[in-house]
Amino acid sequence: METIGCEVCGESSHTFLFSQYDLTHRVTDELFTVVRCRGCRLLFLNPRPTRAEIGGYYPDSYYPEAAPRQQGDLRRAAKRWSGRIRRWIAQDFYGYPVPASMRRWQWARRLLLWPEFVWRRWRGRGLLPWAGRGRLLDVGCGSGGNLAVLEEQGWDVSGLDASAVAVAQAQVRFGERVRQGDLTSMGYPERTFDTVLFSHVLEHLHGPLPLLKEVWRILDWEGRIVILCPNAGSLEARMFGRWWFPWELPRHLYHYERATLTRVLEAAGFQIESVTTGLGSLYCMASLDRVCAERFNRPVPGRRLIEKLLIRPLCFCVGHLGYGTELKVSARKRRSLPSQPR
Repeated sequence: METIGCEVCGESSHTFLFSQYDLTHRVTDELFTVVRCRGCRLLFLNPRPTRAEIGGYYPDSYYPEAAPRQQGDLRRAAKRWSGRIRRWIAQDFYGYPVPASMRRWQWARRLLLWPEFVWRRWRGRGLLPWAGRGRLLDVGCGSGGNLAVLEEQGWDVSGLDASAVAVAQAQVRFGERVRQGDLTSMGYPERTFDTVLFSHVLEHLHGPLPLLKEVWRILDWEGRIVILCPNAGSLEARMFGRWWFPWELPRHLYHYERATLTRVLEAAGFQIESVTTGLGSLYCMASLDRVCAERFNRPVPGRRLIEKLLIRPLCFCVGHLGYGTELKVSARKRRSLPSQPR
């Protein structure tokens, strides 16, 4: 374990927030502490496992291999039709390449699909906007689930993960396009990618500012970074306190809020395009289950009814107001890096 100062602003002093055990995987009986930096107000684990130690806190089952789903003819037909609509929406509203034969009538299709586009956005089912030539790196790609979806959408995908188990699974489909290691030591050439994706990964990684500066280096001009991570400033985090499910100690080393993630990205040379929060109820129900199990030693009474009538509508409304449990941030690469972190 190591005790650190803030790796973003350099401040050495912090305030205690809470302590908690590994309640998710229970690989250790150690007690872990989350603190808030007195300079930039970033939340982080302190003391924390070193880079050499952190792998020991991930159980062998952390990267399960997804089993193929069995689908009937009707479900396959519905999936094909849904995929076709999604592809059209991607082309007409998210900038994906359009075949030359379709460009003449694209305006009419766009007009017809606009209500469906608005409906999907409102339901939180938006797509990753296209950028440049579509070269995408998924950092922390796991066993390749996101890579498979993105490749089907037309992206030229590459992946990176620290887990040998996950990389071996992903390489079955993607070969050498998936590599094992950390981003700062990979040595990708400058301007190799148009989009770099961190889907619930950034909170796991040491040294976020040097890492994001490396992302800036390997992104092409006007390239985009997209980050999805738990929102430590969410209503759920405030409601459940140290029992909030996405704290995920000690595997989550950093806990981002809208302001702190924005500050780190700007210090790394990015300009924020959009910040939204998720609409789902999964983490809220998991946190409620945890409170009832750990504090009262009983399951949630009337769980299905509570989830359907109370939790889902609450999370949906709170997410649209900007206090949902998941942060979704998109930022563009600036032409030059700031001389000093802000």
